[in-house]
Amino acid sequence: MDQWIEEILRFIAANRLLSGPVVFALAFAESMAFISLFVPFTAMIIGAGTLLCGNTLDPWIVIPAGILGAATGDAVSYWIGRAFKDRIPHIWPFKNNPDALARGYRFFERWGIFAVFLGRFIGPLRAVVPIVAGMMNMEQRRFQVANVVSAVIWLPAVMAPGYLACSVLKDVANLSEKVFVYVFVFFTAGSLIVAAFVWLRGWMKKRATDRRAGEPRA
Repeated sequence: MDQWIEEILRFIAANRLLSGPVVFALAFAESMAFISLFVPFTAMIIGAGTLLCGNTLDPWIVIPAGILGAATGDAVSYWIGRAFKDRIPHIWPFKNNPDALARGYRFFERWGIFAVFLGRFIGPLRAVVPIVAGMMNMEQRRFQVANVVSAVIWLPAVMAPGYLACSVLKDVANLSEKVFVYVFVFFTAGSLIVAAFVWLRGWMKKRATDRRAGEPRA
């Protein structure tokens, strides 16, 4: 898998004119329920962030393309959910992995429109929540607002750690390509996981506190 990621990054670096379509495809695939459950496209997008360092790629092309790809991927998943609804649990890959869909249901029922926004930042839910939103007939306008807003924030947030890691480590002497790949993947993945966990935990605690404060006393 590491070799595959490296090949994709080399291709993007060598074919700058195709960088926009490639990042669009990576972000689209990462947001598609039937694809992203099996391939770590996020790692490739993080890696593309390192190519923004040193102007190998043009951020004014790559970032908008990635945002559009992410929003389109979620939109397609939503439309699939609306079109197939009750048939989704019997379709691959959910037929063999029903727990993924169940987690999406629970998350959506609890958070509603916020689930579409928050789910973008939580790996196991990213590709599931949009299809659940479609299955549950969420109003399309509300879904698309949360979809686009989250995509605008998510794509730069995913690419930024790769860019920062490159900026910090590019001047380190005798740093082999393999070591570099492992260092930035560890750094970026760890940062995203910790940040998402802390933020989500704090927000959930606040919501729980607000609910308890609003409950009538016996």
